Amino acid sequence: MKRLVFTLILTICAQWLFSQSRMSSADVSFLYNQDHEFLIDHRLAQDGNKVKVYVRFILNSGVVKISDYEIQYDIRDSYIDEKHVNSATRLDSAALIATGFREFIYSFEFEKTPDQSLIVLEVNNILRNRKFLIDIPIQRNKNTRNQPFLIFEAQRNVPYFSRFVNLDQAVRLVNVFGNDGKYQVQGVVNNQAVAIPTFDEGRVQAPTVIEIDTLYGPVEGEIMKFSTAGYYVINDSTEPSNSMGILVTDSFYPYFGQFEKMIEPLIFISTNDEFKTLRRATDSRMAFEDFVTTRISNGGKVAQDFVKFYYRRVRKSAHLFTSNKEGWKTDRGMVYQIYGNPLQVFRNEEQELWVYAAPNGGRIRFNFAVVSAESNLLEYSLIRESKYKESWMDAVTSWRSGKVIE
Repeated sequence: MKRLVFTLILTICAQWLFSQSRMSSADVSFLYNQDHEFLIDHRLAQDGNKVKVYVRFILNSGVVKISDYEIQYDIRDSYIDEKHVNSATRLDSAALIATGFREFIYSFEFEKTPDQSLIVLEVNNILRNRKFLIDIPIQRNKNTRNQPFLIFEAQRNVPYFSRFVNLDQAVRLVNVFGNDGKYQVQGVVNNQAVAIPTFDEGRVQAPTVIEIDTLYGPVEGEIMKFSTAGYYVINDSTEPSNSMGILVTDSFYPYFGQFEKMIEPLIFISTNDEFKTLRRATDSRMAFEDFVTTRISNGGKVAQDFVKFYYRRVRKSAHLFTSNKEGWKTDRGMVYQIYGNPLQVFRNEEQELWVYAAPNGGRIRFNFAVVSAESNLLEYSLIRESKYKESWMDAVTSWRSGKVIE
């Protein structure tokens, strides 16, 4: 009997300690798995100490239902701060503002105190006794600030959760705290460079800023469409430091309407000479098909599978990593493109660590520094090292030999 009581006490203590888990030790790799049982994303706006958060929760598997889950949040000082007892607030039907097909959008707001910098979402799959933690930094970098407005859908009173806007997509700008805003929207040509390989410690030169001869001046809630693809900075006319950016893409993105565009992501798995030949070809379709059928394990079904799986990752990167350039061009997008879903992901205010299983049984670790960029944008810059060269070459060889499947 004593042994049973002691075991019960240990179990309760273990569960209590688990509930106090720190965000810095939480594995968030499921956020990058587009086949996970659920998909979750958020948008955050801030006006002084007032913070408003929107959460989109999508059931991504046919074997789960919304009643399987309990979603709650608490606010912490930092990534190493533990969850405080009785500090969680549950997101229930009262916080639900919109639904779609297996989609649930919640909203909550609060007044932050000076020492609060992190929101932690906790998603519990009650049926399977599994818990997932999601970090939402209130302010991740001292050089960035949150704006009080967000891009909203044209027809629903909910934020636009995509990381890019297609040319044919209607959107509007909304101050979520009820104030009428006037905005200035100015674009530049999207000529950001593609990420360089993991082992190349050289620097990519900053692109020449080429302004798009289009200036929008929308008012609060006005429905608008962009007429030219590029990267657009949106400023509050009365407070220019309230700023955000959005990539506007062609109508096909993240698919490709031209073979010339399909050639671009091949830069990661082709030699310099091969890529130059592809880029200089007068017939892009013929050049693309020739590369795939002659370089990818001598063509056949293997070549067809390569196109299917390689460009599926391009599309996933678009939804996960698009910022001021297409997702696959970013540092995280490049690593994801070649290595796939990370086995583990850990992060804090300053960095994000990706862990993969190595073929020899060890681990491959990629560290991304979180740095501030233009228009309150955060960039994830890979810390490149020469030690990655062998692993990179092995992974590229696997792609070219048709060994990579998902």
